[in-house]
Amino acid sequence: MSIKVSDLIEQVAELLVDKGNVRWSQSELINYINDALAAIIMRRPSITAADSVISVTNNPVVLPNDAYSLLTVEKIGDYRGQYTPIETLNRFYPMWRTQTGIAQCWTKHDDELLRFWIFPAPQEPINVEVIYSKVITVKAQTDVIPLTSVYVGILIDFVLFRAFGKDAENASEESKSLMHFQLFAVAMGDKSATDKAKYTARKQSTLE
Repeated sequence: MSIKVSDLIEQVAELLVDKGNVRWSQSELINYINDALAAIIMRRPSITAADSVISVTNNPVVLPNDAYSLLTVEKIGDYRGQYTPIETLNRFYPMWRTQTGIAQCWTKHDDELLRFWIFPAPQEPINVEVIYSKVITVKAQTDVIPLTSVYVGILIDFVLFRAFGKDAENASEESKSLMHFQLFAVAMGDKSATDKAKYTARKQSTLE
């Protein structure tokens, strides 16, 4: 079940006691919703997982324009995508970046989000199937957010964090803002735990 932006704005406006959107305009609240979506995707990239087939002729392979980060490589040609740490390639195949042949695996730097390499580089075009985290943005009240209703409260807490932060010079408003951010953070969990889970999953398919 998706989330209607209009419903979200209505709930937030009611909690802000600003149903007429006098203090916080609808466009302002939409901006806050986009900030909330970005924060959620950064912490849980897999919730917006999308797949794509990319025709690859050389390295590095760049993800589609709507990507936030790579989750995994499913297939390289007809073979299952096998992840190999870049340190392993550097150690055993120092010239791997210039080698060509039948692609056997893929690799990336840990801090790279939007591109990766396949090894060896293909001698002719090859289809690579990837799963990546997709960026979500909304532009109008009529838009729909492709997330389940589980995330309604989380989105609201982040939007309220931003909204009350608008008057942060007031100690009471600052306190409300921080409280809602804490609720958001608790609901989303610790990002380091998310990163550890992603690393563990990747290691399970590692070619040493």
